[in-house]
Formats: sequence, C-alpha cells, structure tokens
Amino acid sequence: MTWQWTEIFKGSAGTYEVNRFVGGVGVLAYILTVPALVAYEVVIRGRELDVVAFCAAYPTGLGIAIGAIAGAVAVKDRQVAKAKTETAAAATAQADAAVTQADAEGRT
Repeated sequence: MTWQWTEIFKGSAGTYEVNRFVGGVGVLAYILTVPALVAYEVVIRGRELDVVAFCAAYPTGLGIAIGAIAGAVAVKDRQVAKAKTETAAAATAQADAAVTQADAEGRT
C-alpha cells in the first residue's frame, strides 16, 4: 500500500474529516492570498513594502492558522477517543453483569 497525500485528511477512524479539509484549504488560502495582496498593494497601488513588518506578521499568522486547526482536530480526536472508551467500558460492564446474573442463577 502506498501513501497518498489525501491521507492527511483522514481521522483516527480512517475516514475523511471535514475539519481537516477545511483547515487545509484555509491554510493554503492564507499562503497564497497574503503575498498576492501585498504584491497588489506594492505594484498596483504603489505603496512601500515594509519588509520587517511582513516578515514578522506573515509567519505568525501562518503559525496561528496551523495551530488553530491542529488544536481543533486534536480536541475532536480526544473527544472521539474518550467516547469510544466510555462506550467500550459500558459494554464490558453490561456483559460482566449478564455473566454474574447467569452465575447466580446457575446457568453457566
């Protein structure tokens, strides 16, 4: 089995998740549009480019965008794992109760 780039959009269950896709598209849009808008301001409108401000703000914004998406995905994955664990624990407890009841009634 070969790895495909679309694997980054799959969650812990192996299915595609919307929040990963939307986050990826959002970060890609940020990567493409910010330099385009700065170029528009410099070339078309004739404004002066403040390289220091751009170099400080662009990576910071990119980091915030990536961090926000990663945080949202991590919280969701943690909640899914917690729900699966609680469901499995409840099923085990129910099965144990059924075995205990059968033992008490002498049906084992």
